Amino acid sequence: MECYITYCVKGFFAFNSENELISKKLFPTDEIIDRLAKINDKEIVKEELEIIEEVSQDYDTIIIESNKRLSDYSNDKIMIETPNQAGEFLRSNYDKFDLDDEKTSKIYQNFAIYKIKKESASEDKHLIQAVNSIDEIDDAISKLIERIREWYALYFPEMDVIRNNETYIKLISQNKSKEEILKAKPEAFPQDIIDLEEDINLIDLEIMNNYAKSIYELQQSRKNIENYIDSKMEAIAPNLRLLVGPTLGAKLISHAGGLKRLAMYPSSTVQIMGAEKALFRHLKSGDRPPKYGLIYQHPQVRGAKWWNRGKIARMLAGKISLAVRRDVFTKTLDENVFEEFKDKVEEIEKNNPFPTKTTKKRNEEKSKSKNKKRKGKKKRKRR
Repeated sequence: MECYITYCVKGFFAFNSENELISKKLFPTDEIIDRLAKINDKEIVKEELEIIEEVSQDYDTIIIESNKRLSDYSNDKIMIETPNQAGEFLRSNYDKFDLDDEKTSKIYQNFAIYKIKKESASEDKHLIQAVNSIDEIDDAISKLIERIREWYALYFPEMDVIRNNETYIKLISQNKSKEEILKAKPEAFPQDIIDLEEDINLIDLEIMNNYAKSIYELQQSRKNIENYIDSKMEAIAPNLRLLVGPTLGAKLISHAGGLKRLAMYPSSTVQIMGAEKALFRHLKSGDRPPKYGLIYQHPQVRGAKWWNRGKIARMLAGKISLAVRRDVFTKTLDENVFEEFKDKVEEIEKNNPFPTKTTKKRNEEKSKSKNKKRKGKKKRKRR
């Protein structure tokens, strides 16, 4: 004999093959959200065990609607079928089991809110927001510095010798006049600066100083977020942090949409993450596919000889996949992960000191195709 088990927001229900209710185990009213959360996380709850134990006394086969694996159950009579006969019958007849009332709708709403809160509270979501904040702060700082350089040059044009933006902003924000700036950093300026006593509206000068202070505070905020990203990466993805550094690791997590999602990606996807436009161009027009995306920012890839970058990027992508899976699933730290990668890079560089013939041929074909395009354009112009 067969019986079917399913569940809803109120508890577990068991039906026979004629869709007759043979047993039910309801969740305690004040623990419904907790039970649903455990089921969502693929845990076997108390009510599920109780109903299985009860029906197994009279039935030879128990077909259960579940998000878990068969190996999670210790009862040999259990089979998993999702959806099963009982689940479809229950969902089609909510009114018969008092499951279409306002209380049930409220439970669904509360559980949805719980899932949203839990998802937003996960560590990698905060990391993603921090990385996106860094990018936006960088854009804002670059525009603001461009403006302050142009503005402050009206008062002190010699300040352009300070090429480092952080030093430039720090000098203006901490010193209210050009005399104070010259005293603070005399070695940076030529000795023959003239017009030190030039009059300037003090209100104009104060506004520029305050503007520079705002930029300086923004730069300090960026540093604080960078430190936060570093500590967050050390906590949730130590292997990835060791391998690619906190900033690049956080960017990969952000691009994937989360640490677990990144762990599920194959290394081939990790390799070209961030180069989606080039990939679509390859699919559309037949151009050569991209060899790397975000991982080009890794010093070992960026600093390699051009004919070895593809090999190193492919190998790095494989190492990243393994490191992330270790962070997510085994929670173990491999302290030699970067050293092993570095040794592999040296081996690739040693075995490939010069570009291969195929690489040369590709470059020749590239240049020929470019020349053909140029000639075609010239002919069109002549016509």
